Amino acid sequence: MHATTDRGLTRLIVPAIVAIAAGALVAGCGDDEEKTAAAKPTPFAVTATADGKKKALEFPTTVKAGLVTMTLTNSDKVSRSAGIARLVGDHTVDEFIETVNTDEEGAPIPDWIEDGGGLSTVEPGETATITQILTPGKYAISDDETKGGQGEGQTYSQLGAKGEFTVTGDAGDAELPAQPATLTAKDYSYEFKGLKAGTNQVRFENTGKELHHAIMFPINLGKTLADAKALFASDGPPKGPPPVDFDNGLGTQVIDGGIAQNIELDLKAGSYAVVCFIQDRAGGAPHVAKGMISELVVK
Repeated sequence: MHATTDRGLTRLIVPAIVAIAAGALVAGCGDDEEKTAAAKPTPFAVTATADGKKKALEFPTTVKAGLVTMTLTNSDKVSRSAGIARLVGDHTVDEFIETVNTDEEGAPIPDWIEDGGGLSTVEPGETATITQILTPGKYAISDDETKGGQGEGQTYSQLGAKGEFTVTGDAGDAELPAQPATLTAKDYSYEFKGLKAGTNQVRFENTGKELHHAIMFPINLGKTLADAKALFASDGPPKGPPPVDFDNGLGTQVIDGGIAQNIELDLKAGSYAVVCFIQDRAGGAPHVAKGMISELVVK
């Protein structure tokens, strides 16, 4: 069953389709000038490139801790992404890629993989942006789009689109600017506020203890959330047309509990099935099997 072309942390079970974001900047004045400068996001520019079958990500090797705005420019002819994860201890991006590309569905998620975030699916010739707070440490960056499409074949990270960067300094008291809309993931449910048809500036936050993402599939005309639940509870393909539109899904990267991002979501009017396919850190069934599927009605 095709859920998306993204893998990253999600490849521990099912890939993810994502659309990304732009963060707003909160500024001060007068005596707070120094504080305002400290609150200004540090830019972190990433470019997805290709040389024949070889894929690559170009990015700085260091970035200052705190509020960071990541931008992914896709100069390739296929969809690309740039997911991140903080690597705790003496672990490498190659270990990370090997772990997230395991063929064992529902495998445990190691404790040394933390935080998450970054940018997911960006179409050819386009640019996307997210803003989040990065704490000091070593990070893996990788492109979890899939060569074969529909969750098949090698990820572009396995074809060279990977690397490591270091977040230096102290994050201090950096705060993520408030947004007009919110999308909150919990253990094991979602809460939506302020989402409407059109372009939405959204704070996506994980207030649970487990890793979560939010993959949003339009519910096809004549179908219901109950139909979508039945589909994701089934081990086989649907009989007839699926109840959700997999080709036009969108959503978020995977983030850890206590992590938030400012993202942008372009939504059309209608109903969406919002799903989490990640499993607990201890392993086991995906969160959708624990009831983490909700209906979002967009007007």
